[in-house]
Parts: sequence; C-alpha cells; structure tokens
Amino acid sequence: MNKIESFEYGEERSQRLLRYLTDYIFTVQIENGKVVETYHGPGCIAVTGYSSEDFTKDPDLWYRMVFDEDKEAVLEQARKASAGEEVEPLEHRIVHHDGLIRWVKNSIVLAKDHEGNVVSYDGIINDITELKHAEALADVKQKQLIQADKMVSLGILVSGIAHEINNPNNFIMLNAELILKAWEDILPILMDYYDDNGDFAVAGMSFHNSHVKFRGIMKGISEGANRIQKITRSLTNFAKHDPGELNQSVDLNWIIENAIIITGNLVKNSTNNFTVRYNKNTPNVTGNKQQLEQVIINLINNACQSLTNKKQSITVTLFYDKYEESLITEVKDEGAGIEEKYLKRIFDPFFTTKRNTGGTGLGLSISYNIVKNHGGELRIESRQGEGTTCRLILPIERKVKEE
Repeated sequence: MNKIESFEYGEERSQRLLRYLTDYIFTVQIENGKVVETYHGPGCIAVTGYSSEDFTKDPDLWYRMVFDEDKEAVLEQARKASAGEEVEPLEHRIVHHDGLIRWVKNSIVLAKDHEGNVVSYDGIINDITELKHAEALADVKQKQLIQADKMVSLGILVSGIAHEINNPNNFIMLNAELILKAWEDILPILMDYYDDNGDFAVAGMSFHNSHVKFRGIMKGISEGANRIQKITRSLTNFAKHDPGELNQSVDLNWIIENAIIITGNLVKNSTNNFTVRYNKNTPNVTGNKQQLEQVIINLINNACQSLTNKKQSITVTLFYDKYEESLITEVKDEGAGIEEKYLKRIFDPFFTTKRNTGGTGLGLSISYNIVKNHGGELRIESRQGEGTTCRLILPIERKVKEE
C-alpha cells in the first residue's frame, strides 16, 4: 500500500469512526471577559450534523442550534464561564442539521492565567439523546403504573359508590312508575269531580292548570332515575379491572356514547354547541373497550379544555372508510388551537401546553400508544386560534375483512 492509498484508507477509517462518536470537544478563547474565538472539534459533525468549518464560518451557528426554550440557560452558562465562574454541566436540547431534536450535556472546564483571569475554557458535548429517551420511557412506565394503581383504587371506590347510589335510585325508579300508574287511575275520578264541582287546588295549584303537568313531572322523575342508573353503570364498566387484552369485538358507537356520558358534565359546562354523529351501519373493530374509551374520553376532555367560550362548538363524528377498511372517530373543536411549533411534540411524554393548569403531558402520549397497539393512527391537525381536529383511525374487525 503506497502513501496515498494509506492516507485515503486512514481518512476513510477516521470518517467511519466519527460517525459513531457521541462526544466532541470545543474550545472558547477569552480576552478581557469576552469571547474572541471558538473552535469545535471534528466530532461535532456526528453530534450536530455540522462540521468544524461550518462553525468557523458562522460563529452564531451554535446559538441558533440551541432549542428556543433552552437558550436562556445556555447563555447563562456561557456568561458565567466567560466571567471565570465555575459552572455545573448543563443538559439541553439542540436542533440537529437534519431537523430533529437532540439532547446534549455540556460540561465546561476553565483555564486561567497566574492572576486568576479566565483565558479560555474547554467544553465536552455528550450526545445523551438515547439516555433521555430511555429516562422518559421509564418515567412514562412509572406514571402508567401509578395511574393503573389509582384506577384500581378508583374502580373499587366507584363500584362502592355506584352500589350505594343504585339502592335508593332503584327505590325511586320503582315508586315513580307506581305513582305514575296511580295518577293515571285517579285522574278520571278527579276529572269527574272537576266537571261536577268546578276547579280546586292541588299542591297550591289549580287542578285546571296543573293536571297535564303532573304526568310530565312524574315522567321526568322516572327518566332522571334511569339516567342516574345509566351513568353509574357506565362508570362501573369503565372502572372494572382490565386485563389489557386486545381481542374484544368493539362497537365504536357504544364507546362514543359511553365516553359522552362520562364527560357529560364537562361538556355541558364547556359549550352550548355539542354535536355527536353516530354511524349505526359500521362494522366493529378488534381491540380493548376500556382502552379505546379512555382515548375518546381524553380527546373530548382536551377539546373542552381548549374552548375559550361556550359559543364555540365541539363535534364528534364516526366515519366508515370502506376503501381503507377503517373507522374514523373525529373530535373537532373551535377552541384555541395549537401553535405550529408544538405540533411535532404533541405526543411526546410529559409535553403539555397546559402545565399551569395541572396538565401532565401524559394524556395524548398514552392515547397515542394505545392507538398504535391497536394497529391504528392518531392524527391531529390544528391552527392557533382556529381550533383542532383529532382523528382516531382504526382498522375494522378482522373477521369482517375475511367475509
């Protein structure tokens, strides 16, 4: 092998090695407390996607790469280092040349002259993206375990409360029906008395003006008791122990109906314009009823929380796409919408635009994973100030496809 071939081989080997580097070193020269020159080592291309020459030609490139929310912390670290203060390693995000977000750890070591003035500092950049992803996944799993434990406790509590509510409610239902039948038997006698003797008072109201209302009042009591029974039954079903299997035949109309019952109070307090469009002629999907109900509940809750006034609407619609052999549940709102810069991160664990109001950033992340496990898709389209459209897309039941 001659010298040229040896050099080319050595350069190719170096390039291969650089591709696997996750760390690189940079040096910042300081004069009178101000940065005069910065050098980024060759390993920077593996971490950032940019070469040393790119950083030399564009001194502001590093700062522009830093994720917007982290720029203040990065500037503060650089300011302290330039002033000769010892600084702790800083973990922050950068935007790689390929447009993806990466996590790095920036550790700085100061170099000072004999008078104690900082003349430069060296830094090492570690790519900790995979570590952060692993930590985030572990946190999600931990949160899911905590949530699962809470749901078990809630299930026991809900079942007990539902039982306590159903006992007196059954009493109301039975007696409401009995009173209504008794009223229908007594009414002809009262009508005869009215014809012979004229009007008379019943519960402080004239019989002439109130006898028609009485039947409606008693029917309303019966319907209200039936609604209570339906709500407690839906809550009990939702809180039941779920083995997590994805082999149930699921009617999405039923899922949507139950999700609306559970979120009914929030919907009522959030909007005067709520519309649901069922599609009774759709096939079922294969999956887990409780998990899919959890997704729909989360989407409706998010829609309610995005509204800024009760005139804005929410529409829930079930579509059947015969060509794609899928069912689409669409939850559309006219709320505040989501900024474009946040849309790419909307499914990230712990990312939330509602941190100040108690948001954890787990709702959509968990929903996304549930839908993915069902072989489906969760798509979100939004424009700030114009509202958001969420589409849950699920393949139809396998046995339907085979027929």
